[in-house]
Amino acid sequence: TTPSAGYPFQVVQTSWTGEQFEIPAGDEPRIQVAAWVTEDAARKLMALNGHDLENLIEKARSRDFEPVALGMTTSLDLENRLTRVSTGNVLGMLRGSDPELADEVVVFTAHHDHLGTAESGEGDRIYNGARDNASGVATILAIAKAVAELPEPPRRSILIAAVGAEEQGLLGAKALAADPPVAPGLIAANINFDAGNIWGATRDITFIGLGKSSLDEVAQTVAAHQDRVVTGDQFPDKGYFYRSDQFALARIGVPAMYMKGGTDYIGRPANWGAEQVGAYTAKNYHQPSDELTDDWNFDGLVQDAQLGFWCGLIIANDDELPSWNPGDEFEAARKAALAALR
Repeated sequence: TTPSAGYPFQVVQTSWTGEQFEIPAGDEPRIQVAAWVTEDAARKLMALNGHDLENLIEKARSRDFEPVALGMTTSLDLENRLTRVSTGNVLGMLRGSDPELADEVVVFTAHHDHLGTAESGEGDRIYNGARDNASGVATILAIAKAVAELPEPPRRSILIAAVGAEEQGLLGAKALAADPPVAPGLIAANINFDAGNIWGATRDITFIGLGKSSLDEVAQTVAAHQDRVVTGDQFPDKGYFYRSDQFALARIGVPAMYMKGGTDYIGRPANWGAEQVGAYTAKNYHQPSDELTDDWNFDGLVQDAQLGFWCGLIIANDDELPSWNPGDEFEAARKAALAALR
């Protein structure tokens, strides 16, 4: 549904129509066909053979849930043309200054891809992705420049990673996680930027992943110096932590923070920020109209870039590595990654 996804079904149609990409499959099991349907369509399909969608969803919340045979058969014909193409992750590293810690890295990520060009239609068919996510790439490039201009590099190394194919399922980030430039246990943290704040300065910063790791304190310390407060995911039911590149690195144990921009805009009414995001999602998200326009206000992007820069420096200079909170879903992966270094 639109409320559960955070965008209308038209975004699904735009994103999943035409050419699609995947990393060449290995030995992992794959289902033969996967498709998107609306909740209403799914409910009608389940009812054809006496099943109740809400009941199945509730059962699926249990860890001991097992697949249920629906008693239905689907027949369809698909004609595919397969082509091998190449893209790339663009990485740059500034070596740390501490011989004891320089092999450890703080990784800044932002995806550099979008949706290409529409196969048909009139007018502008180029999916520019100015906010999603040229804004994020610009942010990590600004951070890279600031780090490079420091009188002395931080103790740990800084890795800037502009990753590809995020819109196809985090493929670039998954490739980076599968073959990182250093062992996963040597990656101190990941700070990710995706779809920045183009509407102005805020009194807050949204930290997707707040409450999951020791990075909370880092973000809160820096935000306080900016006279801002850190807020968590405003829409946790939409699963935003699992929908951008930091998720791929979290899966290999790397503590991660996804900086999403604030919602409390200086000089604006209380709900103004939510209205801007809603209008963008309805009109420009995954559309050719996601373009740089004269009404962009870069003050919020600057705030968030500065926050990311200082968070990265604190992590890079701290004696201790960040950690997931006890019991977090990614804690076991982190422990395994650190144990592999011994």
